[in-house]
Amino acid sequence: MLTRFFAPLIALAAFGALFQAPASAQSLDIRNATPLVAGENHGTVDSMVGSQYWLIRCHKGAVHISLRFTSMGLFGNATAATIQEVLHQGNGKVLASRVVTSPGQMVQNDWPGTCDSKSTMIVELRPPANTLVRRGGDFSLTVDGDGVDYAGGGAAAGPDRIVGTYAVMVCAPDFDCQNSLAAHFAADGSVRLTDGHTGTWVVFDPDSLIYTVVIGHDRYSLKLVPGRGLFGTNDLSVPIFQAVRPN
Repeated sequence: MLTRFFAPLIALAAFGALFQAPASAQSLDIRNATPLVAGENHGTVDSMVGSQYWLIRCHKGAVHISLRFTSMGLFGNATAATIQEVLHQGNGKVLASRVVTSPGQMVQNDWPGTCDSKSTMIVELRPPANTLVRRGGDFSLTVDGDGVDYAGGGAAAGPDRIVGTYAVMVCAPDFDCQNSLAAHFAADGSVRLTDGHTGTWVVFDPDSLIYTVVIGHDRYSLKLVPGRGLFGTNDLSVPIFQAVRPN
């Protein structure tokens, strides 16, 4: 059971470089939230994809959640973006919600609270809905305190974090794109499209999340942005394969 979650939100502008830590695979499914690991958990929240969900395991004691958020730019210009940070019980019931706005620079929001028994919580990062222009930004999420239990959490995900289903956003000439086209990247390294095309994927640089993907006669060098999709390595503005939310 959770008590005193959360104290009033503390918002402050914070500047400087973030020290990068391995990022866990980001979940788009509240029923299968990604366990938060010790240290910083990095990712990108995107209005064209939807909410992301992170799991906290706790026991009696203090729990402190800290979110750093920087809005994504538009055509190289800084733009403001607002997301919601929603705290759920393990069963999905909403406990609290806060609005976080970045004017183009990083903002930090700290939520202190307590957990009075062994429990689970889910942090949802919810981007703006029904936007015509892609909105959202990069974030770093940390949780600490003497009530946090990392023992049941997962380690940072490996190269197979690419596994999943994606919408094809940039259509190769030999693809059948008259209807909506989807691609499934399987754990065995295979790729299958709904128009019948097949291919393969292999990791090229696991630290940078760069993959080589071959589908039919088409060869791609792609960067995975967890929670958003696969992008050309020289253009992170428009995904080639956009992550699809589970039903």
